[in-house]
Amino acid sequence: LSWSCLVPNTIAALALASAWTFVYSSVQRWSLWQLPTTYPSALAALIVVDFTYYWEHRLAHRVRWLWRLYHATHHGSDQYTIASAYRVSFMNHFFAPVLYVPCVLVGFEPLLVAGLQLFVIHYQAWVHTEMIGPLHWLDPLFNTPGNHRVHHSRSEQHQDRNCGAILMLWDRLFGTYARAERIAAYGIPDSQPPRTALALYLDPWRARWSRD
Repeated sequence: LSWSCLVPNTIAALALASAWTFVYSSVQRWSLWQLPTTYPSALAALIVVDFTYYWEHRLAHRVRWLWRLYHATHHGSDQYTIASAYRVSFMNHFFAPVLYVPCVLVGFEPLLVAGLQLFVIHYQAWVHTEMIGPLHWLDPLFNTPGNHRVHHSRSEQHQDRNCGAILMLWDRLFGTYARAERIAAYGIPDSQPPRTALALYLDPWRARWSRD
């Protein structure tokens, strides 16, 4: 069922790529300066995009209409596999990119910002697995399978935790970090997993989930 999201998600991404490139390029004219793309500036841009992703992700959890519109689709599964990583609603592409506009305004190249968005998203594919256990010194620093399993936990105490894409720094700074531990069950509290492809998108609006 999770793989059913891949086709509409890919179509929306390709269809809107030109539109968001145009928006980013237009916004670039308003930036006070333009940073050339070098190895140091690309690393700085990666950190800024990762920081932006943290807030975009956290907002998608905390703002009810964003949660229902696209992010609940990702959390609805009671399974935790690589397929879960690509259980992404196509509606994400209509709203999430706008939050990265400030990355262009501070001077980074639009294509660099867009490329790094893809990078931080696809970085997370490998963390959606139960086959990798604790990673010792990596777990406190980076988003790892252990950390992200907590993020997908059905337990109330784990809700809205570990929102970072690559770094756990932002979760630690803003009080949303939860140490990796054994997870009993995955999914959304007080809800049943969607059973059809259409239900992936409609159930968040039908159900009165605990975050309401």
